[in-house]
Amino acid sequence: MKKSIVISISEPCHEDWAKMNATEKGKFCSVCTKEVFDFTSKTDEELVKILTKNKNACGRLKKSQLNREVKLERKSGQSFAPLAASMLLPLTLLSNNPKSSTDSSSEKPMVSLGIGRFSNTDLRLSVFTKGIVRDENGNPLKNVKIISNETEAQTWTNKNGEYEIYTLDKEWLTFSRENFGTQKIQLNNKSESRNIYLMSDSQIKPIVVGRIAVEPEKKRVEKEAVIYTKGTVTDDTGLQLPGANVIIKGTSTGIQTDFDGNYEIKTKPRDVLTFSYVGFETKEVTVSNISNKIDIKLDAALSGELVVTLGGISWEDYQPQKDDAWKEKVKKASENARAFEKIKKERKRAARKNK
Repeated sequence: MKKSIVISISEPCHEDWAKMNATEKGKFCSVCTKEVFDFTSKTDEELVKILTKNKNACGRLKKSQLNREVKLERKSGQSFAPLAASMLLPLTLLSNNPKSSTDSSSEKPMVSLGIGRFSNTDLRLSVFTKGIVRDENGNPLKNVKIISNETEAQTWTNKNGEYEIYTLDKEWLTFSRENFGTQKIQLNNKSESRNIYLMSDSQIKPIVVGRIAVEPEKKRVEKEAVIYTKGTVTDDTGLQLPGANVIIKGTSTGIQTDFDGNYEIKTKPRDVLTFSYVGFETKEVTVSNISNKIDIKLDAALSGELVVTLGGISWEDYQPQKDDAWKEKVKKASENARAFEKIKKERKRAARKNK
């Protein structure tokens, strides 16, 4: 026996098929809030099987599929043709002509078509969800993938983190992006706005069971910056001291000032420089990491041998006998002091002559 139906169009729809969002069975019309089947590639047998189960379906057909007898071969001996031939199924034919958004059909709610995994007794509504996806700092995230768990509808966020998606109510949406944690939310039974925050992998702390083996911390050896400390060594009158000793304390590293009292030495921050000259008091200065110029003024000190007499007895009588090397050093120091005094006098005389 043959099972047949006749398909006709009672109220043609004028929404643009190309602008609709794709679904599993066809596309979704946001004006009518319905899933629209694509029947253009279906055979007559497939049309009969689908439309006899979904008498209020909305679909896209070719003109060659309309207003004719669509048959299905049946092995049963029952005669179904008289009843099926008289069945006219109201469908919607789509075209590219614009339609006003105030059409009454836009207020019709969409229900499940009862096909495949959606064939349950409960009515399912189509909902529209939109929002913005941001990171933990509130910055919008682009290229975040959003997918539903039932209809498998999917979309991606734009450069402003915005997204829009059509699904069935009560579905779960999964938000995912590389280098970020996954976020899942369940939808309600109405269209709404849902803003999402994704945490970056660096902010997600792993759950660890047991003790963590900690590697021994390696000592970091930081190389201290080497700087060149320079300046001028003068006496208390402002005259330069040539041949003054500049030594890094605690080391054998040091130099002497040139004829104009200038010096330059390689140092590190926190080194202590010792400045000394025969006949002057020694000074110590710590090298800073802020400025590498140090000018030093040495104060003159008393020079020569001191003799103290107590009750007619010379203090020298109580001093131990010194060796020849020590006496030579004292003699040389005295000669240097006298030579320097002579240089100072000559400089003062030259300065007065210049004035």
